[in-house]
Amino acid sequence: MRRKLVILLGALMLSGCATAPEAKPTPSLTPSPAIEQTPMPLPAATPDPTVNDKSADLSAYEGFTDEQNAFVEISLEASLEKIEQGESFMIYYGKPNCPWCIEAVPVLNEAAKENGAVVYYVDTSKPENYSEAMIEKIMTLFEGWLLKDEEGEEGFYVPDVALVLNGRVAANHIATVDSHDPYAAPMSEAEQAELKQIYTEMIKKLTSAA
Repeated sequence: MRRKLVILLGALMLSGCATAPEAKPTPSLTPSPAIEQTPMPLPAATPDPTVNDKSADLSAYEGFTDEQNAFVEISLEASLEKIEQGESFMIYYGKPNCPWCIEAVPVLNEAAKENGAVVYYVDTSKPENYSEAMIEKIMTLFEGWLLKDEEGEEGFYVPDVALVLNGRVAANHIATVDSHDPYAAPMSEAEQAELKQIYTEMIKKLTSAA
C-alpha cells in the first residue's frame, strides 16, 4: 500500500473534528518534511532521567505555561527504538502550530499528572524527526491504528497519542473529539472532559501493566 506522510490541517473524518465549511481549511493530504484553557496547578510528573532530566519545553504551544509538565521530549528515532525494544510507555506526536495539538496538550498534561505518568513527546515539526526510513517504520508499527484518506490509504495525522505496551501499540487516539473544530471554537468543558477521559483510560492501562 502506498503510504503517505500527512499533517492534520483540516477537519478530520475520523476521531477528528467535524467537517468545516468550504471557507475554512479542508482535510488535506499535504506532503511535508515533518509529520504534522489554562492548565491546572497540579503536582509535577517525574521525567525519566535516562532520557531527560527535566520537563519538555512546550513554550511554543500557545497558552501553555506549565514548565513542570508531564512531557519528556525525545526524537522520532528514539521513539521507534523504544517500541522495537519492547518497552511500555505513553507517547504524543504533535507540533506547536497544529490547532488540534494546542488544545490537546493541556488536557493530556492534566490527565498524566493526575495519574503520575510521563508522556514522551516527539515534535514532528523538527527536521531531525524526518527521514523516509523512519516514516516507513512508524507507518508499519502503527498499521491498523491510523486514519485513512479518501483513497483508503493510511496516513499519519497529529496530534497522535499512543499507548505502547511491550512494544506493541495497544491504543491510539488521533485529534481531539468528534464534535470539536478548533477553527470554529475552543473545546468546551464537556469536550475537554471527554478527551481527558480518553487519555486517562489509556494512562491507567499503562500504570496497571507496570
